[in-house]
Amino acid sequence: MKRSSLKNKFVHVDRLPSTNSHSWDLIHNGNESGVVLTSDQFNGKGQRNNNWISSIHGSITFSLFAQKELPSNVLSMLPILAGLSVQQGLLDFNINALLKWPNDIMLNNKKIGGVLCESNIRGSFSKFIVIGVGLNVNDDQKSLIENNLKNATSLKAECGKEYVREKIICSVIDRLELNLSQFPKNSKSIINGWESVCSHLNMEIDFKNNLETLSGKFLGLNNDGRAKILLHKKIKKLANIQVI
Repeated sequence: MKRSSLKNKFVHVDRLPSTNSHSWDLIHNGNESGVVLTSDQFNGKGQRNNNWISSIHGSITFSLFAQKELPSNVLSMLPILAGLSVQQGLLDFNINALLKWPNDIMLNNKKIGGVLCESNIRGSFSKFIVIGVGLNVNDDQKSLIENNLKNATSLKAECGKEYVREKIICSVIDRLELNLSQFPKNSKSIINGWESVCSHLNMEIDFKNNLETLSGKFLGLNNDGRAKILLHKKIKKLANIQVI
């Protein structure tokens, strides 16, 4: 991270409810950018306010925040950009993760992590964005079971070795910074990159739309990051769905 604008803006707190929430606290106190890390996040949130459980010694939990003015109509692309950035960062360690719409990081058909993106909007533009990343890195099977993560795994469990978490954090942040610096001009390449590592592209999927469970063929992403799904012989562009 020699060229990173954030290398002197790391804030480590031993225990936090949420790195995203702490990032917003720092923003409200006048900070324009930075990275918040914790060894123990005890009230993290995932998609649709689901709890994100992280272990003290095995997981990576951090949030990148930045003052960035973006048109509100491109903000739905942030989870796509963030997920791809994590996937690209893991490639530095020969880890070929895949992505599940909209914000899950997958390895061997199991979840190893996810992203949670937030923003505040004034008028038609964002003022600040916060990107939270959670990854199961050195968690063993016992800790995953103890945390009731039946459908989750870790890099250690899948690859059979431990990783230096700080190196993974740096690689992911490098990718996030690079992709964000070119966004939204790079939206097309972000979409193409995401589709190339999607775990369910052109496959039949089950998904939840509000309270309804439906089945359709996942065709990829619209130019604003919405999912394109072939449903009842019609292509639907959907945002607020959960792929099961």
